[in-house]
Parts: sequence; structure tokens; C-alpha cells
Amino acid sequence: MKKLISVLVLTAVAFAAQAGTSFKLLSVGDNVDAAALRDYMQEQGGVAVELGGAYAPADPAAALDAIGRAAVADTADDATYAVILYGRFGTDRPQGVCLPAERFAILNLDRLESAGDPAKVGRRAGQEGLRVMSMLLDMPMCPFPLCVLVGYQKTEDLDRMSGNFCPPCHEQFLKTAADKGLELLPAPAAD
Repeated sequence: MKKLISVLVLTAVAFAAQAGTSFKLLSVGDNVDAAALRDYMQEQGGVAVELGGAYAPADPAAALDAIGRAAVADTADDATYAVILYGRFGTDRPQGVCLPAERFAILNLDRLESAGDPAKVGRRAGQEGLRVMSMLLDMPMCPFPLCVLVGYQKTEDLDRMSGNFCPPCHEQFLKTAADKGLELLPAPAAD
């Protein structure tokens, strides 16, 4: 009986140490509507996304992976599962970098640009936000064409893709997030 109680106490302590963790969303520059991105990611993902505010890289010309590592070192705390950094880094740089083992992802909005259509860029950024949250949880891509996790070839393909998970992927996303101690949000009320 003592063993069982000890195991239960240790499990509760381990869970409590992880409870309340979230993704931290940072923006580089003032041209990112981080609150709208956070709202989209929380609504579609069902996990907590903390607004971390603006982030100014020490060397904006550094490689994106170096900027991501610095952002984690500068901003992550015990309540941060991973840092997601949005910014405009130039069209000559990658669309993004996602390194789950190092707890960060960076998305380059310049590569999501759509002929001056801010609504389209915002939707694409939200889709990519869901994708990198999944990657940070080590989830695979999905073959279902109506899932945000389906592969694509060109940025324009994002406009024809779903902006949310298919039901099995969403279920897996929530299960994986819970297993890793992320804060789950209450499901929206049914209409």
C-alpha cells in the first residue's frame, strides 16, 4: 500500500511540475499581429499559447536557427514548453526552422507573403503555427487532404488547404500535448 501511495504521490508531483506549460509566441518587429495568431492557434489547437511580446534578436542577420536558440535562452522559463517566433526575415531566407529538441520554431512571414493581402498572410501564418506546434510535439504529417498537417509544395497551396486539424490528428495533438504537460483549453461550447 505504501508503494502505491508513493507512486501516486510521485506521479502527482511530476504532473504538477509540468502542468500549466504552454507554447510562447514571440514576434520580431511590429508588423505581426501576435494576438490574432495566438487566438487562432488556441482556437484551432486547443492548447494554451502565451503571448511573449516583441523579441529583438541581438543579430538580426544571424541564421534563423541561431536566432531561435537565442530566443529560447532569453525568454523561456519553467512554464514554456517551446518558443514560436514570427517575423519578417527576408525572402532570401528559409520559410522557417523547427527544432523540437531545442524547443523552438521560427516562421518567416516574408515567405508567406501574398501580393499585399494581409488577411491571406495572417491565415497562412495561423496554419503554419498549427503545423509547427505539431512538429514541436513530434507529430508526423497527415495524408488526409483536408488536414492542416498534409504536405504541400508551394506557399500558394496553403490557400487551398484546411486551416485546422482533421479529427484524428486533433485528437492525437491534444493527447500528445496533455502527455507532455501542456495546458489544454476547455473545448468550445456546442451550438
